[in-house]
Amino acid sequence: MSDEVTTCCGSSFEDSWISDCCSVEMYSDSDICPSCKEHTDTTGYICNECGNWTEDLEEKYEYDARMEENYLEEKADAKRKYGE
Repeated sequence: MSDEVTTCCGSSFEDSWISDCCSVEMYSDSDICPSCKEHTDTTGYICNECGNWTEDLEEKYEYDARMEENYLEEKADAKRKYGE
């Protein structure tokens, strides 16, 4: 089992059903785009937390490390700005 999460929220995800050609929702049983009527693929993932589409996933530990680094940077910025 993969410990990959979305880069936006660090959440679980689902495979995207958005067409690569026209960015419209595809029908699950067809590879024909309902908009342009051409064969197409779907790529990417949909975040289960915020609903955003993303191409990239990251390991949970990487997401947690990035969030901790962002927190520490914000804390350091506040200390410099407000002298706390």
